[in-house]
Order: sequence, then structure tokens, then C-alpha cells
Amino acid sequence: MKESVIHVYERPELRDPVFIEGLPGIGLVGKLAAEHLIQELQAVKFADLYSPHFMHQVLIKKNSVVELMKNEFYYWKNPDENGRDIIIITGDQQVPPTDSPGHFEVVGKMLDFVNEFGVREIITMGGYQVPELQGEPRVLAAVTHEELVEYYQRKLEGCSVEVIWREDEGGAIVGAAGLLLGMGKLRSMYGISLLGESLGYIVDAKAAKSVLLAVTKILGLELDMTALEERAKETEEILRKVQEMQRAMLEQGMPPTPEEEDRGYL
Repeated sequence: MKESVIHVYERPELRDPVFIEGLPGIGLVGKLAAEHLIQELQAVKFADLYSPHFMHQVLIKKNSVVELMKNEFYYWKNPDENGRDIIIITGDQQVPPTDSPGHFEVVGKMLDFVNEFGVREIITMGGYQVPELQGEPRVLAAVTHEELVEYYQRKLEGCSVEVIWREDEGGAIVGAAGLLLGMGKLRSMYGISLLGESLGYIVDAKAAKSVLLAVTKILGLELDMTALEERAKETEEILRKVQEMQRAMLEQGMPPTPEEEDRGYL
């Protein structure tokens, strides 16, 4: 295998589909959000992406069966005859950060594939690392075209989470969450990235819920968030214990671990 390949199991007829990405990254925010979306919509898997740019390993599944690392494409057909269908990608991993050409090759393969189904709009999901959290995680937004700021702001009116729009320059969106928008823009696609605030070193279901609430608001969907809320409670308990440990270390004059710093968009 010299380049990424996609094994297709079904070619559904889709109506103006929106492409949603949720791959592993900071706090596994995007992956958690995508998996919950797939579960609640009962989306159907229709293709797998394999790549030589993924880690050189296999995963050991149930009954000691091995599988190559892969990303998975799912589709959902909107029962509303006036609604739009959805394609979702999630999976085992992204390309390692040091392999920049690999990122471009894999994302290019994704875009080639979803283009076959008429995708014009892309929504990417992920985490944004912050040094500390106060209250519910906010969601940071970035779009492919300036005129889309107002468009998505209207879509997000009344959203139960705070969505932040930066007017100044700075930061970067690393990996598929950024490249899908940047490379898609060159193909006359458009879209938005939604990144939930996260400390980054725990599996962050709270941030995933915030991101998914923004995504469903844009799409006009209503999802049962119960399962994600249960995981978010676990996240909250872990955060509480971490904060207690950090306070204890500070009282003893020791630096907190892990060292926290603002790493920008990821």
C-alpha cells in the first residue's frame, strides 16, 4: 500500500449531503461527538479509509482478532424530504503530526471521495486546549469565507452553548479539522470548524457535548444527549480531582503537572 485507499461497501444516493469530521485529537472531543452523532442517528457505515501514513500497527479487537488502523465513513438519510443528508467520518487515528505530506494525502483522498456524493458544506469538530476552564466549555468557530460568519451566527442563534468568533489573527487548526476546510475551499467547498475548550489531557465528553450542541443547532437536528451527558459527568469528576491535586501541589510549592499552556487551535 503506497497511498491511502478507500474500501466502499455501498454507494448511497444522498441529497446535498453535509460532510462532518470527528477524528481523534485533543481530549478526543471530535471523536466523541462524531460517535454520539452516529449512534443517535443510527448512521450506516459505507466505507473505510486505510493509509500507510497511519501508525504502523494493528489493533487487537474482540476474540484476539487484529485490524488495521482505519477511518470510517457513515451516512444518514434525512427523513424530511426537504432536509439534507449527512456523511460522517471518524476512526482510529489521524496521521502523526510529523508527517505533513501524509496529512495532505489523506485529507485529499477524503475530499475526493465525498465530492462523488455532491458534498459542498463541511463541518469539522475538535478540541481547543486552554490552560483552565471556567464553567461550561465554550466553542470556538472558524469559517472558510468571511461572509459565512454572519450566516453561521444566524444558524446558531439561541444555541445553549457560547460560540466564540475571533476578530484578531492567531492560532492554527492542526490536522484534518483544519485541512478539510482549507483544501475544501480550493475545491469550491465551504464550511465551519467548531472546537470545544478542553484541558486536553483527559477524554473530554463535556467539550464534545458543547461542540455537538452547536453542530445540531446548525443542522436543525434534535438529539438525545443522555449518553454523552453521563460521560460528561465522569469528565467533571476527573477534572475536580485533577484540580484538587493541583491545588495541593501549589500549596506545597510544587509546579502543577502536566504543565499547562495555551497551545492554540488543534
